[in-house]
Amino acid sequence: MRRLIIALVTVLTGCSEHKVDTFPEWCEQIAGVDIQKKYAPFWAVFPGVSFHGDAIRDSYTDFLDKSHLEKVQNRVPKMAWREGAQLHLINLSSFFDTEPNRVIAEWRKGIELDIADQLKDPSDVCLYRTLTSMFDSLHIHSMEADALGQRWTDAVTVIPTERQKRLGSKRL
Repeated sequence: MRRLIIALVTVLTGCSEHKVDTFPEWCEQIAGVDIQKKYAPFWAVFPGVSFHGDAIRDSYTDFLDKSHLEKVQNRVPKMAWREGAQLHLINLSSFFDTEPNRVIAEWRKGIELDIADQLKDPSDVCLYRTLTSMFDSLHIHSMEADALGQRWTDAVTVIPTERQKRLGSKRL
């Protein structure tokens, strides 16, 4: 009986699971950091790691929203949001004197380079690999006003990430 209690206590106290549920931690995973080793408490006999796709998607979307809001000096309430596995982003060209297609081309190129595993810069890998591994598509909303600034149009460009085709049942 005593051995059973010791074994039970060892198993219960020796188990540990770290939940990866933020964009920064997901970036560490992408960069090759041994998450299990990094976050396992010293006492864990059986450390583990679990990944929470929806929480990572929310964290990534919040990161993009905050960084884009800073760029436009908070002139709008929201710059990025998600609908399931679809990421929506307002084109920065809507606020700056930039050609909308230039911004769209940059996102498209980053997605294509990531899918081809040709990105070299770690921050680009983190940005685009999170997008291509967590979202099925990026919807870029290019907003334009008429000459009086009264009527706005919203042209949406959809860039697929081919996530389902590439990752199949292994996707989060």
